[in-house]
Amino acid sequence: MSSNKMTPEDLESLFTDSYTTIFCSHNSDGTIHAAPIWYNYKNGVFYFVSIKKSKRGHNVKRNNNVSLSFLMQGTKAVDGDIPSKCALVYGLAETGFEPDIGYDEFLRWVWGKYSSAGSNTDQKFDHDL
Repeated sequence: MSSNKMTPEDLESLFTDSYTTIFCSHNSDGTIHAAPIWYNYKNGVFYFVSIKKSKRGHNVKRNNNVSLSFLMQGTKAVDGDIPSKCALVYGLAETGFEPDIGYDEFLRWVWGKYSSAGSNTDQKFDHDL
């Protein structure tokens, strides 16, 4: 019997290679606000950029318990299947992060994985918690 459990390496690959996640936060009425968001990931930390007046921003300020949902759809192929990968991550969001490299450089780093070259995800940003 095969196991569908993802290894730590599988999770790292999913978090690094995925382009979006569904960011889930708590609305004031108790319902969940779930919306896709671009992100970047480094050393076990997810980084997001959101405008201050967003629903997500208001929710996180009130209750910083969040969930992230990841799905990388697999494919069926003649030469073998590529399995789907999925994960649900629970955590506490922090707001007001001020990067040492400056906000503009940080934005370029977060959104770097979406550039056509996709080459600046290991840019200068070197934040360690």
